[in-house]
Amino acid sequence: MGSDVLILTIYFLVVIYVLYQMALSVENALENKLRIDLNRTVLTEQLGQQLQQLPPDQKITAEIEDLEIEGKKLPPQLSLSVTSQINPKQTRKVVVKVGPMGKMPMAESLMALNVTIINTTSDAQIFIDWDKSSVTAGLARQTQRVVRSGIPISSDLSRSQVLSVINPGETFSTKVTGENRLSLNAETRTLTPGRALVNMQEVATKIALFMEDSAEDEEIPPVFAYSLGLMIGIRQITHDQTNHTTYLLLPFAFQAVLLPDEIAFPPLRWLLNRPRPATAREAFSALILGRPRL
Repeated sequence: MGSDVLILTIYFLVVIYVLYQMALSVENALENKLRIDLNRTVLTEQLGQQLQQLPPDQKITAEIEDLEIEGKKLPPQLSLSVTSQINPKQTRKVVVKVGPMGKMPMAESLMALNVTIINTTSDAQIFIDWDKSSVTAGLARQTQRVVRSGIPISSDLSRSQVLSVINPGETFSTKVTGENRLSLNAETRTLTPGRALVNMQEVATKIALFMEDSAEDEEIPPVFAYSLGLMIGIRQITHDQTNHTTYLLLPFAFQAVLLPDEIAFPPLRWLLNRPRPATAREAFSALILGRPRL
């Protein structure tokens, strides 16, 4: 009888251990291990050099905004302040958002990047020249022409893409990928995104290589993840399109940071992440109800 209990105990311990290791392996692939941040230095310096070369009658300034909604931080966005040529005292913003950013699991694969432009001006049109825009991704940092995803694309890539126009007061959103990520759809005879643009596992591998070559106490710098060079034009509606269009190449570069490992035992991590009750009454309420009192 005693030997049977011992065998059953060992059996259940082995089963629990195997299930625990399986859960950890799945969690390790799905939990957020990387954080993608905007390279603010590249964006501000390269864009600032372009703005300094503008003529005096084209007044545009740029800043990176960090907004919050109900205490939650939003991803940073580029804000271009455009001075009206009709009324020089009036300045309106053109907001450009590119993503994704934030925490991501290593198993994540990005099929496309998100681009959003908000034109709050009253007398300026925004143009996006996709053929002069580029995206860079992968360990080899391969640069390729940007192609909008989600729209019919002819199998002839030599044709120019139609410019996107954002009129005053309008918001424009789309997804973009690289032209070598496209594949031919046999049924529709059009090109659609067939391969991932960014593989986070490759980014994590690059970070691991840096860690192997560095000392134990040396801090690992952020690693390049992907970038988007977005060519836009800003034109006052009341002026000639060719002579008074300001062209800017917006260099959005993103870098990855490896997040520190959390506690390996999920129940213990859950307990430590729970908010601590301030009083004994709240502690008792959390024990009985399973959640702290609000």
